[in-house]
Amino acid sequence: MADTKMVRMLDAKLIEEGILSKDFKNDYSTVHDMLNSYMRRSGGKLPDEIFKIGEKKLRDWLMILYKQGASQEKLTSYLRCGLAHLSFDYIASQNPRITTGDLVTRSLQSFKLRKYNKSFFRVSRLKEKTTISLKKK
Repeated sequence: MADTKMVRMLDAKLIEEGILSKDFKNDYSTVHDMLNSYMRRSGGKLPDEIFKIGEKKLRDWLMILYKQGASQEKLTSYLRCGLAHLSFDYIASQNPRITTGDLVTRSLQSFKLRKYNKSFFRVSRLKEKTTISLKKK
């Protein structure tokens, strides 16, 4: 589960590099809160399998926001923010003794290696007409 202060540092780097829109800077905590609630249920460990499930939950949540009328720009920034958060949690869970500066740097590197910095929100036509729930089944 991501530490708020360190995730804000990561968000600031992403905004500085133009990967996240500064227009939604105050909203990114909403993305982190949603993912932190998911991470609490996963026990705080983030192997590849849970990373993929977290990404699916993030995309489902974004589809819900899309259906509520959120803009493409906002959804793309939220997607990138969420993927950066998952990258952060992944690196933190793999390296429990890593320093704060290194954690932010390595999270950013992992995020970029996965090419998440170039990701855009796309509507899932399969989910567009269905009801989406984030509750555990």
